Amino acid sequence: MPRTQRIFLLAIMLIFLCLLGSPIPATSAATVHAARETREQERIDTYIHARMQAAHIPGLALGVVRGDRIVYLKGYGIAGPDGRVVTPQTPFILGSTSKSITALAIMQLVEAGRIDLDAPVTTYLPWFRTADAAASARITARHLLYQNSGLPVDVGRAGFDDDNRSDTALEDGVRRLAGVQLSNPPGQAYEYANENYTILGLIIQAVSGSSYEQYIESAIFAPLDMRHSAATITDPSVSDIAAGHRYWFGRPVAFAAPYPRQMTPAGLLISSAEDMSQYLIAHLNGGTYGDSRTLSPAGVATLHSAGAPVSATSAYGMGWLVGGQAGAARLEHSGDVSNFHSNLLLFPDEQLGIVVLVNANGMSTVAALDILIDGVAAIVRGQGLEERVDPPVDRLRPLLPLAPLLVLVIWIIGSYVVIWHRQRHGELPARGMRRLWRDGVPLGIDLALATLGWPILPQLVHTPMATIRLFAPDVFLGIVLLSVLGTSWALARTILSIR
Repeated sequence: MPRTQRIFLLAIMLIFLCLLGSPIPATSAATVHAARETREQERIDTYIHARMQAAHIPGLALGVVRGDRIVYLKGYGIAGPDGRVVTPQTPFILGSTSKSITALAIMQLVEAGRIDLDAPVTTYLPWFRTADAAASARITARHLLYQNSGLPVDVGRAGFDDDNRSDTALEDGVRRLAGVQLSNPPGQAYEYANENYTILGLIIQAVSGSSYEQYIESAIFAPLDMRHSAATITDPSVSDIAAGHRYWFGRPVAFAAPYPRQMTPAGLLISSAEDMSQYLIAHLNGGTYGDSRTLSPAGVATLHSAGAPVSATSAYGMGWLVGGQAGAARLEHSGDVSNFHSNLLLFPDEQLGIVVLVNANGMSTVAALDILIDGVAAIVRGQGLEERVDPPVDRLRPLLPLAPLLVLVIWIIGSYVVIWHRQRHGELPARGMRRLWRDGVPLGIDLALATLGWPILPQLVHTPMATIRLFAPDVFLGIVLLSVLGTSWALARTILSIR
């Protein structure tokens, strides 16, 4: 082969080898990445629209973050009766997802050397006590964070109907615990109680020298650039807050709920999907968002660590429910007030975070609202939408509050038929024990059906009736109708029996 041809072939081979060894252009990788995210967004849109229609959700805001960036942010539906649409900046009341923010504030003060997690609460609130002063003196900030202080769940569900917004509301609420009996010794067992976090809010207030609200806004909302967030509903930055709704037999009805200031650290902080996405970025990046650091990586790891066991596969951390296993950790929390619902979800090992905010709530619809975040997680993690996260519409569930009333109606009809039959056949009035069994026992059943719902339902769900009335107005209406109809029938039965 001539020398010139050999040089030409060698040059071609060198060029070919250089091309093989060169990296794929960044634009190509970015294009592939963008295409994947576009497909995810289309699937998310389709899924959210379908679930909103199935659950009659008026408005919803969603954020998805990966690493240190927001990859999906969108508002859906209506923010208020005036027809304004939900945007990523629309504020919502968070409910119990507020607890992770309160926990973050506590950990900031721990790192500043101003709080010791294992010191008694009385170190910071010397007057603090429950009915058992000796037991309550052993309650620490760590117990409060892990929800194993011994405070009972039903106490934490009281006070939602209190619209006290005074500057002393938080302290007044904690002082009322002086008459509460602990369910368990401190540190022994997990029991979810909102009051654990109201006490933590008061500790923040006592230690920082400012109100709880001022501390949260200056130490967390400001450095995380959470411009559409607030610790009080009267803050101008959340003047465009979404209108909340309650479900009546599966249908949302606009409702302006009370705003008890004492509950703020446990469930009444206000934020938007955009702001909460930035908050999740800080959790995924060792406490850092942009150039701001809210907490050290070690502090964030402490917040995310399993604390009090909840089940065989989960434990309560500090404002987070911790589940999963090594390499697939899952941190989550839901939030509920009577007219708003929220969910936060973190997969730290995958650097993935999701927030869902909804401007409606109801006891019979919580499950339908909770599955939304798992459906979105399935999509962005490349999984299929199983029935668990995309179930068929259950049209009978909204009518469940009427089931006891249906039982009473059937009982009344059956009782009337028996009485009519006796009268038609001319049976003589019963005497003695026979009268007790024929007339007294059915009358007792009438009165039981009419009245037992009032003491039994609060015991079954560990919730005061005043809170049930707020969170489940359809259930409360069913109880009232039971009482009215059952008592009326008891009176009518008595008259018919005498005749």
